[in-house]
Amino acid sequence: MNTFLQDSSLLVGSPEEIKALACKESAEVLVVSDSHGAYASLFLILKQFGGCCDALIFCGDGICDIAKLVEDALRDSSIQSFVPPVIGIVEGNNDADLYPVKNPASGSPCYVEFKIPLCNSVEVCGHKIFFTHGHRNSLFNGNGEIVSLAKESGCEIALYGHTHVAFERLCSGGIFALNPGSCSKPRGGQKPSFAVIALKKNSASFESTFFEISASGIRPFFPGGT
Repeated sequence: MNTFLQDSSLLVGSPEEIKALACKESAEVLVVSDSHGAYASLFLILKQFGGCCDALIFCGDGICDIAKLVEDALRDSSIQSFVPPVIGIVEGNNDADLYPVKNPASGSPCYVEFKIPLCNSVEVCGHKIFFTHGHRNSLFNGNGEIVSLAKESGCEIALYGHTHVAFERLCSGGIFALNPGSCSKPRGGQKPSFAVIALKKNSASFESTFFEISASGIRPFFPGGT
């Protein structure tokens, strides 16, 4: 269960859970971005997928929704049960770099400030994942800068948001780049979306599945776009 306290790595979760995530034989990572205040969409995704995933990576523009999720989970144990034990968060162009979160476990006063980095990384099953929002990386001219940053950081996967278009590609240098799209304000003719990445220890391949949200429910889809 997530402690909802920020580790020195700026990941949200206990040092023990973060270390365990790095060593797992297999794991699933829920990737969400650009909720832009649509808390109900984020909540729906977590309720249906969070309990089966080992980590949540949120790629920015909606940290207010993450803060609300944390506070709601701390008040309601049923919500705690479907929040992954490790959460990674980064700052989008519509986010602040500090967010107050009410957590009684932090002592008195029970407000803590989450520091929201522009980029971060997490290790899952021995694989390093780089994640950022992308608004400072010339994304509308391509994802080359983000791919380079991931490679320089010793990461195999680069996750980002900002464009609101779901996308994946194996890029130069063997970096797997993925944008989950926006879970509230999609572009490019897509529906609101998110993604799940399945990883295995000692395996060079990753399995990604995109999901779209519509009035009829949540279902897998294959993203287009560039």
